[in-house]
Parts: sequence; structure tokens; C-alpha cells
Amino acid sequence: MHIDEMIPTLQSADATVARFVCETSDDWAQGRTLFGGAQAMLAVRAMRQWLPALPPLWSLHSTFVAPIAAGQILIEVTLLRQGKTAVQLSARLLDGEQTAAIFIAAFGQSRNSAIQLNPAACPLGTAGETAQELPYIAGLTPAFTQHYAYRWLAGALPFSGGSQPVNRIQLRQRDAGVLDEAHIVALADAIPPVALSLLQGLTPASTLSWSLEFVRHLPPISAEGWWHMDATLLAARDGYCNQDAYLYGPDGELMALSRQVVTVFG
Repeated sequence: MHIDEMIPTLQSADATVARFVCETSDDWAQGRTLFGGAQAMLAVRAMRQWLPALPPLWSLHSTFVAPIAAGQILIEVTLLRQGKTAVQLSARLLDGEQTAAIFIAAFGQSRNSAIQLNPAACPLGTAGETAQELPYIAGLTPAFTQHYAYRWLAGALPFSGGSQPVNRIQLRQRDAGVLDEAHIVALADAIPPVALSLLQGLTPASTLSWSLEFVRHLPPISAEGWWHMDATLLAARDGYCNQDAYLYGPDGELMALSRQVVTVFG
């Protein structure tokens, strides 16, 4: 299924709550659940379907409660508060009556401010013949990774027993088209946790919570360009790993900040 075929359909709505249904497919699976980035993308798409005039997305906080299989996904969106410049909404992905994931999003209009700070750009590295690429191997690599291309500039591939808690990865969406805000949300979650690079051999893992913050916004751009993520494992203890990552656009400018708590079962 092409990424743009996963479009929530409005079923019902009142002043504060809207309910959607969306069809997804197994090629977007991540183990026994739908890829977390796709879940977040669907939540954002549902919010914008209901309230098309929403300003740009600035933050998205995600908690993954239970696995939800690909297929028909139910989404419940709630308007939490609408102010003069900021709007906050929540979305729940439902598997029947079971909550599978919860998302809290903050959208905000531009305002005048005396504070301006542009973060340093990331040099656009070139992935030559020595760059390691993550191949898609059906039944071995997560199904959703067939929709993305990956090049390792630094660090180790997953489950290869690396020694450095840092990965520098070029990535892009394979599905043709243009990237908008929701596509970028999914892209920002597409790289594997750094902790997996330190493991020798296949080990189950899953994201417990994820926070994404945009630092700028772009008009829709071609999906052909390579993006860049620098990800660092900050701490690991008791089976829980804390990771930070920086997402840079094809122009080398910082796009978004990411932080995850990942559980590792081994």
C-alpha cells in the first residue's frame, strides 16, 4: 500500500470529538503491530481531516500502549483546547475497545518574537561505495522498511554488535510523491533504535514513548531527496533505552528533534 493510500475517513463528529476509520496493510507492519511512525502519521492526518485550518504542527507526544495489527484502524480525535494562536488535540488509535496508542499534538500559528536562533546546519555527507545500506529482507527486516531507503554514514547496522552509541543515517521515502507534515512525522520514526546496533543477533524491541518537536516547517517537497538523522543512545538500564535524534532536511537544515524510550527484551 502506498503511503498516500492510508487516509482516515470521517465517520462521525460533534463539537469536541471526531471518529475515523482507516485501512492499512501488512507491508506497514513492524513485527506484530503497525509501524509506530505510521500510527502517528494517521493521527496527524485525522486531526487535519477534521480541522483543515489547523496551523503548523510544533510537537507530537506519543505513547504506544498495545500492539495494533494492520487492517482497519479506528481513530478517535478530541479537541482539547483552541486558543488564539495554539490548538491542542489528542488522538487515540483503537483496536475494538482497547486503546493501542495515544497522541497529543500542539499546533501553533506564527507570532512575532525578539528571539531568533537558527541551529547549525548538518553537512550533507555523500554515501559512496563504502556506505552500508540496510537491505529489505522479507521476514527478517520489519515490513515497513521496504518503504524507506537507508544509508549508514556512521555507526553499525542493527544486530551487528557495534560498539558506538551513535548512528548517522541518510534516509528517504521510497514511495513516490511529495512529503508534507504527516509524511515527515512517519519519516522521523523510520530509523531503528541505536540500541539495536549494539546487539549481536536478533532481539525484540519496541518503542514505549516518543516525542517529536518541529523546529521549522517546509512546503510540500519531493520525496526523492535524502534526509539525514543523527541518533544517540543516551542511557540504557533495566531493559529501557533513552535515545535522542536530530532530523535534517535535504537542504541540511535542522527540521525536527526526536526523543524515545525503547524497551529491549534481551
